[in-house]
Amino acid sequence: MADDEGHKYKTFDDLIIRYRDLIRRLCWRNSSGSEVLCDELVQDCYLSIWFHIASLRPGAHTLQQMAWVMWQCRSVFSHHRRNRGPEWLPINEHLEETLPEQDEHKLRETIEDLAVSLSDKERSTLCLMLEGFQQREIAVKMGVKPDSVNKTRQRIIQKMQQVYSDNISIQ
Repeated sequence: MADDEGHKYKTFDDLIIRYRDLIRRLCWRNSSGSEVLCDELVQDCYLSIWFHIASLRPGAHTLQQMAWVMWQCRSVFSHHRRNRGPEWLPINEHLEETLPEQDEHKLRETIEDLAVSLSDKERSTLCLMLEGFQQREIAVKMGVKPDSVNKTRQRIIQKMQQVYSDNISIQ
């Protein structure tokens, strides 16, 4: 038993040493530039790796280990999005730091214009996407096919681009 525990520690140490930069980069991308949130995600990824290390096949190749680590991180990101909702993304904090007050006002107007241009189905899809649900999960929740969710997502993106370009040309 003590030998199994020693192997667990060694495997964990090896994974963290080998993939700490990858984990940090993944967390940074999913933190919207918030250093505090990035640090929190890194710690949660380490914990997920520790608690699930028994599911990593012994003798797994480097590529398999990397894919497994990335899967653990993705699970952490999904968990954070679901449990913390859209406020998980520090958008307001980021806006205050980067935009003058009038630019923030224009951005809010753009978002309001977008909200008005979306149908109920598109608005529901967007809300579920912002909450971190995957395409298949959204399809199940809405009672539609995954392809329908993908098409709705594409329409939302097109409308976002149109509203954005309309607001830019007005300036």
